[in-house]
Amino acid sequence: MAERTPSQTAGPFFHDALRWSDGERASFFEKGERVVLSGRILDGAGAAVGDAMIETWQRAPSGRAPLPAQGDAKPTGFARVETAPDGTYRIETLMPGGPGAPYLDVAIFARGLLKPLRTRVYLAPEASVRAEALMVPLAASPRLATLVAAARDDGEYRWDIRLQGEGETVFFAP
Repeated sequence: MAERTPSQTAGPFFHDALRWSDGERASFFEKGERVVLSGRILDGAGAAVGDAMIETWQRAPSGRAPLPAQGDAKPTGFARVETAPDGTYRIETLMPGGPGAPYLDVAIFARGLLKPLRTRVYLAPEASVRAEALMVPLAASPRLATLVAAARDDGEYRWDIRLQGEGETVFFAP
């Protein structure tokens, strides 16, 4: 029997293999309300994580599930972008449809992680997110706020991701 080798963390090289051209824009075959989600990824000490990658996937404005990639095109409803040196990211998409509060599923890839962290970001007021069945265990918790993007006056949404420590974003088991 072969001896098992230890796992490796993702190095800076992984960005090259995961980049999509125009990755910061989710594409769809239908029209909808334009949404921009931006923020920062921070480590446990509050320092910017400038070499992370954030990936989102979501339902179309009609509520339809994402479609797989065809040919060289990326799949619909997906976006993938690297953080800038100051930890910022920016994703352009359309407001997701379907039942319940609108949300994007999120995966975060970063140094020191053996596997991506998985979470969600809701694009709705916290009160309506509290009513979601999935969130029942978190409904009374102040940590629920870590899953809700703040609507800004310019129509964009701000969502900072804290990888650990005080204010840590809620992450889901794979």
